[in-house]
Amino acid sequence: MDKIKIFEWLKGQWEGIMGSGLYHEEWYSDDENNLTGRAYLIKSGEITNNEILKIHLTGNDVFYTADVSHNPDPVSFKLTEFSDRIFVFENPEHDFPQKIKYEIISENNFIASVEAVNEGKTRKLVYDLKRIT
Repeated sequence: MDKIKIFEWLKGQWEGIMGSGLYHEEWYSDDENNLTGRAYLIKSGEITNNEILKIHLTGNDVFYTADVSHNPDPVSFKLTEFSDRIFVFENPEHDFPQKIKYEIISENNFIASVEAVNEGKTRKLVYDLKRIT
């Protein structure tokens, strides 16, 4: 099984309402072992929270790596669970998030969630995204 091919459905542009803004994710293949993406929030006509994302193969493991401005280095999350509809990436050492979950609802809709448990409290954000291209 090609471990990256299971994420082919993600290619394209996605958006959803996030608070008073519009959250976007864009994904494309840059080679057979990588899927590259970008996530950002449009609020009051300005792009904020720009993230460079990558789903990639390292050895026999699949990782989701996020490069965000508030972290000095990109942070990687290992694929720990997957089925035909759910993909979970985890990095328990990271502050937030520690878990990233993508759940396919339909061909044109998925729900992404990011969460962490710190000092016994769970913090979770949920993104309901629809395909726009």
